[in-house]
Amino acid sequence: MTQGIYSVLATHLRMVLRWLEAQGEQAQEHFERHGLDVNVLQQPRERLPAAGVDALLADLRDRFQRPCLGTELAEFHRLSDTHALGITLLASDNGLEALERGLRYQRLLSTGAPMLLEEHKNQVSLIFSPMTFELSRDVLGTYMNAMIWRCMKMAAPSALEPLKVEMAAPQPDNQHFETAMGCKIAWSQNRTAMVFDKSQLLEPWQMRNTEIIRANEPMLDNLLKSLRTGDIAGKVRWQLLDALDKELPSEEAIAQALHMSPRTLQRRLKAENTSYGEVVQQTRMQLAQQLLASPDISATEVGLACGFSDASAFTRAFKRWTGTTPSDYRSGMPNTDSLQQKG
Repeated sequence: MTQGIYSVLATHLRMVLRWLEAQGEQAQEHFERHGLDVNVLQQPRERLPAAGVDALLADLRDRFQRPCLGTELAEFHRLSDTHALGITLLASDNGLEALERGLRYQRLLSTGAPMLLEEHKNQVSLIFSPMTFELSRDVLGTYMNAMIWRCMKMAAPSALEPLKVEMAAPQPDNQHFETAMGCKIAWSQNRTAMVFDKSQLLEPWQMRNTEIIRANEPMLDNLLKSLRTGDIAGKVRWQLLDALDKELPSEEAIAQALHMSPRTLQRRLKAENTSYGEVVQQTRMQLAQQLLASPDISATEVGLACGFSDASAFTRAFKRWTGTTPSDYRSGMPNTDSLQQKG
């Protein structure tokens, strides 16, 4: 099976950049050694070839003699590295729903490291199959387990913990991974998996929020579709999401970022029965709905994050999109504090 057709979301590799910086290293030379451009880590829609990522991770493990490199990398992961996906997973009703939703959108992160869910009696196993990562399979296995568990702990009830973790890799000479997972690890197994008690996974999550799910899933569905079809609207959407908190980028700036002329961008968007203005409006509306679901973010801050420098302009635009003002939209949403108390 060739790695050439598989890819990884570039921003997901920001944890490698942070880890290298913490070691006092210049990331660029390490990335370039394997044909990877470190600059694309700042581009929200770019992807990196799986073969290069595989070689990079294996090289860092061996060069720095870090048998538990994956565990260390998980500590440098940030939810923002996966854009809307991370917060959407944490807004799930419970752990099982979050895992199922993660499987639905897993190709956004990597097309060459599939995950599976297996239910047997009262247990649920999340199984990792990094089929294209031949050189760094141990790194990816420990990283995915540790990263997912760290994220789950942000939203899950305190009682939730893995029943066991199985690793296909041999046991390293330190306890870093066991400490991160908080349970015993079975090494040299015939699979890499994290196993949970199903009843614990069905306990309500503290951060569950249906409004975030409703606002983000159409966006994620579009991004998943664009990954399959290579549609230009999806690429524009990713560029906008990365830039809106600074300013609303012009059509010319987006075209330049996508390495095409404004005329070509217009033509390709027209071929998809949309326009730059329509993509901007849809992206801003979905982002605003997502942010308004958080009571800790003021309506003014939401407007700024959506590229509006004036609060009244944001209010008018939001009412035009939804038929209601931001404050009325927020007041009509479920109270997240009461939801947490019920959990």
